[in-house]
Amino acid sequence: MTTHFMEPLDVLYLRGNKLFGAAGDHGEALMPPWPSMAAGALRSRLIADGETVESLASFRLTGFSLARQSLAGKPEILWPLPADVIVNQDDLSDATYLRPTAPPSGLASSHALPFLPALCADKPGKPVGGLWLDEQGIAAWLAGKPITQAHLVRANELWQIDARLGIALDPTTRSAADGKIYTTETVALKAGVGFITSSSGHQRQLADGDLVRLGGDGRAAKISTVTAAQPITDWTRIEREGRFRVILSTPGIFTAGWQPEGVPGNLLAASVSRAETMSGWDLLTGKPKPAQRIAPTGSVYWYECHDKLADLAALRELVNNGLPINDPSRRAEGFNHCHIAPWA
Repeated sequence: MTTHFMEPLDVLYLRGNKLFGAAGDHGEALMPPWPSMAAGALRSRLIADGETVESLASFRLTGFSLARQSLAGKPEILWPLPADVIVNQDDLSDATYLRPTAPPSGLASSHALPFLPALCADKPGKPVGGLWLDEQGIAAWLAGKPITQAHLVRANELWQIDARLGIALDPTTRSAADGKIYTTETVALKAGVGFITSSSGHQRQLADGDLVRLGGDGRAAKISTVTAAQPITDWTRIEREGRFRVILSTPGIFTAGWQPEGVPGNLLAASVSRAETMSGWDLLTGKPKPAQRIAPTGSVYWYECHDKLADLAALRELVNNGLPINDPSRRAEGFNHCHIAPWA
């Protein structure tokens, strides 16, 4: 497995899956982008360097996340705030874990699971959005320890949105089309901020300083080979307590919609952010990929073990190989990766 840090050299066009094309449309940026962006960038560069579609048949993106260079020059992995953590105060001093709670007797709801993810807080408030966990915050979350102000990073410390104005071209005259002005958002990452990718299944290795094309318009990003710290799970505690949490480190594609398959144990509760719709373009077939609903990165699921020892072995496999996915092309693009942690 090879790990790279991709540092963009320009603003990025990171589009989602919303329709875009009518006069006056506004294209919103998707941040973080889908891992398929990084998988496509790596495979395109490897093919340009001599690999073939056949030699990349086993290619797989095994990790993808936002990252920033630390003072020591080592990239620090960043996670979107997990869906089981709520912050209400503007000073970020009240990060609180959701607790799986059995609903009171006589209370009926449409919730599909036996426990509700309840927020136990002193005061009501509106959640603060656009927050990320730094490396120490990730370690605290994985250990079920309190999340503090020092662990949280605001999105505007990592990137800014830069709106761009565009004019459609008439395909016949190749001149500006009447009345077809649009705006689109680009993502301008701060200095030292980029993406960490891990991949396997290719013979050639990219060299430090090589360039790849990211997002719309193929904006350049510089590659460097790095060693990134991997999140550590407290397996001893999970074995002792007989329960665990699953967090999606990349978006999840599940036949049951929001609910993962292949996880040993009883699913008791879930905190899943609003579903997204994903598609794309298949260069090999020259056709659009089917639109699919995905569970976003950072979604959290609470489980209780069936058989502790057997479940632990299976859980380690899920961390290494990802959650089951029916589409091998989406598996290669890095979807359905997860991490395991004890309950908070």
